[in-house]
Amino acid sequence: MERCPCCNARLTGARVCSRCQADLVCVFDSERLARHWLSKALQFWLAHNPQMAILALSPSIYLKRTPLALVFRDFITRQQCQSIPELLEKKEYAQAKELLSLLRDLNPQNKFLRQLYGFTRYLFVKDKIEVSARQSSEFH
Repeated sequence: MERCPCCNARLTGARVCSRCQADLVCVFDSERLARHWLSKALQFWLAHNPQMAILALSPSIYLKRTPLALVFRDFITRQQCQSIPELLEKKEYAQAKELLSLLRDLNPQNKFLRQLYGFTRYLFVKDKIEVSARQSSEFH
């Protein structure tokens, strides 16, 4: 952080603003935690664990929306969305829905993710109804 969030004074790295005397400990701590969670997200991604990467990236972005975290979020979203059609084709609706739910939580303003999640949910419910109808017709 370069400027005080209270008075916009240039910061020197001290834990208290030299102009307004605002305590900046919590602000610095949240930035440190954001970097920690972003680092964890990258580690999980490199370990081929995309779901944990998504879960670790969420608090990082919540604490501080850095350009790197936002670019990584968009990268993960694009990469993971490529697997959704394959999951839907295999009728693995629950897995697709879970993945889309994580991505949607990571990027709630993404209209495409919301629409794809809605479509996946529709297919999931439709499949459950069809399975239930088949089972009830087998009993009668």
